[in-house]
Amino acid sequence: MAKQQTTLYIDDAAIHVMVSKGRQPSKWATVPLEKDLVKDGVVQDQNAVAGKLTDVWQSLKLGRSKDVVVGLSGVNRLYQLFVLPELPDNLLPEAMAREASHNLGIDVAQVYLSWQVLGVEHGQMRVYLTVISREMIDSLLDTLKVAGLKPYVMDVKPLCLARCSSEPRAIMVDTQPGSFDVVVLADGIPEVIRSLSFPEEASPGEKTALIRSELERAVVFFNSAHMDKPIDLTVPILVSGGMARQEGEWEVLRGPREREVRVLPSPMPEPQDFDSAMLITNISLALKEVLTEEEGALAYSVVNFNALPGAYVVRKRTLAESAWLPVVVGGVIVVAAGVGLCAYMQGQNNALADDVKGVEDRITAQKLTKQDIDALDQQVKAVQASAANLETGLKGWAADRAVITTDLIQVYASLPQGVDLLSVARSETAVNVNGIADDEVSLFDYAWSLEESGRFTSVVVTSITLADGSVSFNIVLTGMTVAPE
Repeated sequence: MAKQQTTLYIDDAAIHVMVSKGRQPSKWATVPLEKDLVKDGVVQDQNAVAGKLTDVWQSLKLGRSKDVVVGLSGVNRLYQLFVLPELPDNLLPEAMAREASHNLGIDVAQVYLSWQVLGVEHGQMRVYLTVISREMIDSLLDTLKVAGLKPYVMDVKPLCLARCSSEPRAIMVDTQPGSFDVVVLADGIPEVIRSLSFPEEASPGEKTALIRSELERAVVFFNSAHMDKPIDLTVPILVSGGMARQEGEWEVLRGPREREVRVLPSPMPEPQDFDSAMLITNISLALKEVLTEEEGALAYSVVNFNALPGAYVVRKRTLAESAWLPVVVGGVIVVAAGVGLCAYMQGQNNALADDVKGVEDRITAQKLTKQDIDALDQQVKAVQASAANLETGLKGWAADRAVITTDLIQVYASLPQGVDLLSVARSETAVNVNGIADDEVSLFDYAWSLEESGRFTSVVVTSITLADGSVSFNIVLTGMTVAPE
């Protein structure tokens, strides 16, 4: 089932936010930024930008949706495709650092490196490397921290554009008020990328001329390395961003050659007032997981990795870790009950031992008759039957403990993004769950996940209360299945 996610892209001119589920956008906003709050993708005033992010979250009523997929500007980034001898994963970081330092002349202490192994053949591996300045990433992530947002996936805008291409071979052009990107996509790889800021005070005509110049430069560079399969005039120019609305500039963009220019189609449906051309980076960010998980999904760019530096990646919790609190609390209760029960059983066993010894002493001292011994034997059997009943009760108690633990694990493991639990109570016949969700969609995602787990035969949402942009709810789970032995 597709999950709801929030995407965020910040460039020098604006903040772009989109909430979607699968391929369906539900909320979106573009908020302009004052000059010099962000410069070439580097946040200059973290508190001011964080304040604007907080305002956007409030205006869209995103509430507790703090986990975000983040896009980076393509300005001042470096991309490199190269071939290395096949290496084990643990040696790749050192190999990437050496490649960036020795062959690209980069001070690796000042940058973050992200890469993807595209394939291995005959002992050689093709690797796509992206180099991003630490200043740029650190300034953005520090700003998100001030705003209370938690990035868990990151990507770079030009790579996002390539992933949205409707053609296997294309020249992609995206323009924003302060910058533009040109991407040459061929054979599944965005091989040539040009991302630049516009000169201050440049006129619309001057901006288009600059884009045209960089486009020609990118095509010539690609063709010089691929003379056997060049970017010819059959390869279209796909435009997005502001250029999608400036059809009068397309003739200049095309130049003297008869190359087709058309708008990059949106991979998502377009609700009323949804400007896919300006939100194309957010759309691609939202589709990062969809394109890898959706059956039959197609992306003409195979480059799709998480550019979030390892130092900022939050390790995913295991199933046991997700349910640590209820399991620990339940475990304390179980241990306490077990200690008491063991003490009781020990007392019963000691009493039985004393009874048996007493019987033996009386037999020895009194020289009892056979009838007396038979009577005592019946008493011993009665005591043994009582002990067997106690043991059966203990096994039943252990089985109940397993059922309770499994129920609690499932209740917590099914939690989607945007849902938090306030209390979980279990009776003999039902589990009562109280919590708060960002919206009704998140709530029903949780209920559906509980239903799909197969752990409960009945999942009923008994109450929903809307307040302060959040949804309070109560869910009753019944018909718990027996825990496996």
